Amino acid sequence: MVAKYERLAKNLAIYRLKNSKNFYARIRVNGVEIKRSLKVADEDEAKFRAWELRSELENRNKQGLTILANKKVYVEDIINSVIIQLDSKKIQLQIYKDYKTVFSNFIIPFFKNVEIVDFTTKKIRDYFDGQELSITRKNINKTCFKMIFDYLEEEKIVKKNDIPVLPKIKAMKIETRDAFNGDDLAMILEHLPKFYEVEKNGRKANFKTVEYRKILNEYFIILLETGVRTGEEFINLHFNDIKKKKHSYYKDNLLIENDNYLVKITKGKTKKYSSGRVIALSSKAINAIVNIAKITQQDKNITIDNFIYSDKLILETSFGKIAEFSDIFKQFTDYLKENNLINTHYTLYSCRHTFITKRLMQGVDIYLIAKYVGSSVEMIEKHYDSYKLSQQAHIDSLTDFNRSELELKAILNNVSYTDYDDVPPDLTEEEKISLDKQAEEFFKYNK
Repeated sequence: MVAKYERLAKNLAIYRLKNSKNFYARIRVNGVEIKRSLKVADEDEAKFRAWELRSELENRNKQGLTILANKKVYVEDIINSVIIQLDSKKIQLQIYKDYKTVFSNFIIPFFKNVEIVDFTTKKIRDYFDGQELSITRKNINKTCFKMIFDYLEEEKIVKKNDIPVLPKIKAMKIETRDAFNGDDLAMILEHLPKFYEVEKNGRKANFKTVEYRKILNEYFIILLETGVRTGEEFINLHFNDIKKKKHSYYKDNLLIENDNYLVKITKGKTKKYSSGRVIALSSKAINAIVNIAKITQQDKNITIDNFIYSDKLILETSFGKIAEFSDIFKQFTDYLKENNLINTHYTLYSCRHTFITKRLMQGVDIYLIAKYVGSSVEMIEKHYDSYKLSQQAHIDSLTDFNRSELELKAILNNVSYTDYDDVPPDLTEEEKISLDKQAEEFFKYNK
C-alpha cells in the first residue's frame, strides 16, 4: 500500500491521510489545484479514478467551464458556469438574456461570497422574500434556480438528496393601471429630491444609500417623462447610447435650430421591434440623465455637451453597482405614508401609467403613443381607456348635464355653477335666446 504520497504523472498524484482508509487525488489543471476524495481504499482503483478525474477536469477546461477548487465552492462560481453553458448553446433564445440579467443583477449580488454549503432552502427563501415579483419575473427566477440545481447535480458537486428545495413563491398581484393623482405626484416631486437626507433611527444614510437615492430622484423624472418600463428597458442603457441630432426649421422667416436627443430601446418587451424602438427624450429627461452623470462621475467635468460620450451604464453608481430602485422607491412611499403625506399604493410603474394617461388626455394619437412606449393600440385601449370616464366633458355627456349653459348662468349671477344643482339640465330654446342676450350685454360691459 502507498504510505503517504505517490506521484502518477506531472500535476497528478494520489495520497492517503493519516488515520484515513480512503485515497485522495491531487490534480492541477490550468493553474488550479484540486484535492478530491476518491472514496476508495483499493490502490489500483484509486489510481484509475485519479486518471479518470483528471481527464474529466481537463475536458471541462477545454469547454471553458469553471474548474472549482476543492476547499470552497461559491454560488457565484456555479452561476458563472451556468451562464457559460447558456452562451455555448448553438441557438440563442431571447429568454437567455433575461436569465443572464437576473443572474447578474439579482441572484449573484444576493449570494455574493455564499458557499455552496450555505446555499440552503432558507437562504433561497430569504432571497425571494426580499423581491417584489410579477408572475413573469417569478417564473424567470424559478427557472434560474432550477438551472443552478441541475448543474450542481449533473456535475456531482452536491448529491441529489442535498439539493435545496425551491420554496413556494407568491407573485405580486397584477398591478392596476393607476396613474399618480395630481396631489400625490406633487407631494412625491417635492419630497423625493430630499429623501437622501432622511435619517433612520437617528442615523444618517451612508454614502452608498445617499447616491442610490439621488439617482432614484433623477430616474423617477426620466420614467415620468418617457413612459419606459422599469427594469430591463432602461437598466441596460449607456450614456453613449443617446444620440444627438440637429433639427432646423423656419419660423417667421427666422432659422430656428435645436438639438433632439434620441435613444434606442433594445431590451425588455421589444419583441415586436426587430431592432428595438427609437424614442425622443424631453429636455426634462435629458437634464435628469445629465444630473445622474454628474452624481456618478464626479471626477469628470460633466456637461450637457459631453455626457453622451461616457460609456458607463446610466444607472450604474460611482462604485459600480445598480440598485434595485423599485425597493428604494417603496421605502420612499412607505416614508410618505408614515408621515400621512400620501395614502395610495404606487410603484415606479405608475410613472408609465401616468405618461400614457397624460398623453391620451392631451389628445396625442393613440397609435403614436403605442409606438413610443412599445405597446399596442389594443393594449392601451384595454388598460387605459378608463381615463375618459374621469374627464368632466365625458361625465357631462353621459349624465346629460348642460355644463356650458349652467356655467354661463353662474357668471351672470356671480355664483358658483354648483349652486345650480336643482336647475333642469336642458334649457328651452326661448331660455337659451334670453340667456345669450343677457350674456352679450354682460360681456359688453365686463371686458
